[in-house]
Amino acid sequence: MSLVAGAATGLGGALVALFPRMGMREYDSLLGFAAGVMTAIATLGLIEEAVAQDGLVLPLIGILVGAASIYLLDRYLPHEHETMAFVCTNPMAYRRGLMLFSALALHNIPEGLAVGISFIAQPHLGLLLAIAIALHNIPEGLAVAAPFRACGMPPRQYIAWALVSGLSEPVAALVGALFATFFAGLMPFSLAFAGGAMLYVVSDELIPESHSHGFEHEATLGFLCGFVLLLVLMQIV
Repeated sequence: MSLVAGAATGLGGALVALFPRMGMREYDSLLGFAAGVMTAIATLGLIEEAVAQDGLVLPLIGILVGAASIYLLDRYLPHEHETMAFVCTNPMAYRRGLMLFSALALHNIPEGLAVGISFIAQPHLGLLLAIAIALHNIPEGLAVAAPFRACGMPPRQYIAWALVSGLSEPVAALVGALFATFFAGLMPFSLAFAGGAMLYVVSDELIPESHSHGFEHEATLGFLCGFVLLLVLMQIV
């Protein structure tokens, strides 16, 4: 399931090839939708389950440690690889694509961890989370592919870049599942850790990006639609 969720970035890349004129209004709406989906699953799913299992203290620690871990990864791991070569008509667009690729591959790690941990704790919660992340990954793949297209890269190549950006997710899911299996007593902490990491990504990356192009209202509407959709799905699944 995490592999399917991660591969959804490739679908986002394919949308760039199918709809090359997609504007920032649609892009920001999709990012807002993704942020709403992620917020709902982190709060009403992961963190709520952690609190139900162990009260308040351990989940609070998990949220803080999860958010702090992603902050440290974001701050100290390299986000770009300028040594990679490609004959490009717009080097700035190519550089922007590399930066987005690196950043998104990095922040797919906590999402994968969350899926793995959730499937061990509550299979239906893991399924919901995988669906949520798949929806969330489509605009991410679009974000990776668009600047590569702008620099003249052929469609098959920028779709491949978008697809690869999501493949850190299933690897992280395996790590999360193994951790949750062998350290079952830390399950509430693990769930809260995953929730805190996802909330950090939403607040630090998705919402600011969706509000940075002048379409804040569309992004907010997308956020509400994503949140409500996940709330409904959680009652059905």
